[in-house]
Amino acid sequence: MARNPPRFIPPKFYIHYDKKTGEIISASNEINTAYNKIEITHDEYERFLYGAEKFSDYQVGLIKTIDKQTVLALVQKVDQGYAFKNNMFEWIQDTPNKSTECIVTWDKIAQQWTFAVSKKCQERIKENITTDTLLFFVMLENDFDFLIRTISVNTQDLLLGEEIKRPFESRIEQDITKISIASKILFQSYGLKIND
Repeated sequence: MARNPPRFIPPKFYIHYDKKTGEIISASNEINTAYNKIEITHDEYERFLYGAEKFSDYQVGLIKTIDKQTVLALVQKVDQGYAFKNNMFEWIQDTPNKSTECIVTWDKIAQQWTFAVSKKCQERIKENITTDTLLFFVMLENDFDFLIRTISVNTQDLLLGEEIKRPFESRIEQDITKISIASKILFQSYGLKIND
């Protein structure tokens, strides 16, 4: 009686990383349950194994794919500047609709920013939070390198359904035509609501 040879199962390779910082801890073909992991290709694994790439030059972060899905991926740190040359940051400019996950409101009357997330988003992202603090960057409308202000928001508070409010700190924030706002990607979609 002839025996069938065992089925070939291709090996898998992983990057283990710190969930809060995205810093890489190890690359391995085994799963270390003490850390979070993402799967990488054999070529990526070999580049780390043989020293062609350094862990310190990369981190794990959320990016937007071509079809607008938010996924965890290995990203070079040099690509993460505030100039939006990569897909780790979202320039918030679309008008929100029923499916928008994170709504940023610029409120001229109340002189404040308001941040809120949808109920559907709260359910989807509850277990997969990659950061305790979400940063929003207020910049000049036509110069993303000119940072006016950074607004820090507690991610847990947002996911509990709270509206987070932050008062304007400068006169330039009072004119929405002169500024823009962006954030590091955490949600599938962002919207900017304007109350004047």
